[in-house]
Amino acid sequence: MRKVLLFLLIACLTQQTQVLAHISGDELSAAANKVLNSLNENQRAKACFDFDNKERTHWIYVPSVRLGLPIKELTEAQQKLVQDLLATSLSPVGKNKVLGVQLLEEYLRVKEQGKGQFVRDPGLYYISFFGTPTANGTWGWRWEGHHCSQNFTIVDGKLMGATPSFIGSNPGKITDEKSVDNGFELLAFEDLRGRELARSLTPEQFKKALIKGETPKDVVSKNTPKLTPRSPQGISLKELSPEQKKILGQIIIEYVGRARPDFAIQEMKEISATSEDLIYFAWSGGLEVGQGHYYCIQGPTFLFELDNTQNNANHVHTVWRDLKKDFGYDVLAEHLNTAHGK
Repeated sequence: MRKVLLFLLIACLTQQTQVLAHISGDELSAAANKVLNSLNENQRAKACFDFDNKERTHWIYVPSVRLGLPIKELTEAQQKLVQDLLATSLSPVGKNKVLGVQLLEEYLRVKEQGKGQFVRDPGLYYISFFGTPTANGTWGWRWEGHHCSQNFTIVDGKLMGATPSFIGSNPGKITDEKSVDNGFELLAFEDLRGRELARSLTPEQFKKALIKGETPKDVVSKNTPKLTPRSPQGISLKELSPEQKKILGQIIIEYVGRARPDFAIQEMKEISATSEDLIYFAWSGGLEVGQGHYYCIQGPTFLFELDNTQNNANHVHTVWRDLKKDFGYDVLAEHLNTAHGK
């Protein structure tokens, strides 16, 4: 399983961009400081927080009033610098997914013409910096708006956390023959491959994988700042066939592959080292397109969730959580203990 996952990941990311040899605090801090140095005093006041400010771990993916600096208040040149920072923090696929969320917000703005439940504004995606970006320092930054929250934590000059990573899609698939974007499906891989894995299960396997009770109406982990380990549910990786294991591995890679390649490869090394009897796939809901459904893949230190139940199963939420590295929690605790005796 480990060899299969690593091979698939490296093959996938090599097609996207040249794999970097190591995580570079220089690259991340340089890109962040280009943004910060372009801001005026008022913009900085909105964008900058102390590293230990509670806002750093306060994340939300629904329409809401947010803190931070909205990109609509940036010049075109400043927005380009933010795009460069995103490109430094994410893989090309990850960046495209993040920008795809913003494009869907514009699609809804045009379609709803202000008559929907929420105000649609693709300019209401916010950047926030926590601490001072330096090559060897400890700091973080966030990109967030409706249906998207990307959180990055750098400790001692190394990217130690790229989660919580939330991406949603409304609509899940554009079905408007009058639209030039008809057929566009931002999270097609995550959704279709999850259904494919569920449908490949034998009756006995499916019985183990099926979550009892009503299908969740959203990702179960919500927007909690820190997750605690929960009892595993579903069928273990050990009980799957080689082909089913391959599908599950591809799904994991799609989530982890949002992050910049060097970080993603390191994360996959850790995930693929997990014993197969400790990784579970669980499913709830229908198996046909248009039927609401939910799935999760969980291990001792990671969780991937997809929920597609809203808007007649055409509204997708996905999230990648790391029980140790969300917001750098465990890494920071070790850092404080070692460096400061706290």
